[in-house]
Amino acid sequence: MFIIHTPLTKLKCTMFKHKLKASLIHLLLSAVVISVLISLILIFWFPSPFLGITNFKDIAIILIAIDLVLGPLLTFVVFNPKKKSLKKDLATIVFVQLFALTYGLYTLFLTHPVYITYFDNGFNIITAKQATPEKARYKQLKISKFSSPVIAYMDVNEKTRNSLFAEAMNGGNDIEARAEHYEPYEDNIDKILEKSLNPNIIFKGESEKEKLALFIKKYGKTKLDYAYLPLIGPAKDVVWVLDKNTAKPIDTISVNPWAIISKKD
Repeated sequence: MFIIHTPLTKLKCTMFKHKLKASLIHLLLSAVVISVLISLILIFWFPSPFLGITNFKDIAIILIAIDLVLGPLLTFVVFNPKKKSLKKDLATIVFVQLFALTYGLYTLFLTHPVYITYFDNGFNIITAKQATPEKARYKQLKISKFSSPVIAYMDVNEKTRNSLFAEAMNGGNDIEARAEHYEPYEDNIDKILEKSLNPNIIFKGESEKEKLALFIKKYGKTKLDYAYLPLIGPAKDVVWVLDKNTAKPIDTISVNPWAIISKKD
């Protein structure tokens, strides 16, 4: 079978090549921009181990889909070197991409952890949307909402707790997000470590034992060298492991502490 290359066929083939080239260039530029931004966001806003327990993944997927798929696809559709309105069309596509990118970054900013606050026997992720660092009493806790997350400690008496709870019920901030009651983590390490969950209980099941074994294999020492505290995240709750000697956070283990505690009770 012979294919007859008519002028029209050649024209379509040439146009396809132009469109494909423009789309690939757009894709490459978008990929570079997205890669740099996502890398910076992961380093400063969602450092390990908070990435997996926040809403970062869902937002990032939408952001990447718009900027890496929709933008280059629209470029492929509208690109025509002879089109008088080509610059205007491409500028519109870039504007839409920038708008989506800005909105995505703003959403990630609002959902990134500013404080990791220990309150009521567990750590709570306090996002930029919730955080009020301007109300903090201690200098080291008066941080920028753009900064990486800082660990804080909170403990209030029964009267204050009831008052804060009433305010929260009336539309105020959640109790654990009240930075004016925060204390430095370093000054309360002993109080936190003594609340460690018993590893023989929270890692009693076969699945839990395997996860603990993998953790020990990765970081060394024994299970008794670590403290295990609940870490409450927007996406899921996990066990946060701290080194008992240094009080330094090591990593998380994907076990729901509340389910284990509930079974115990």
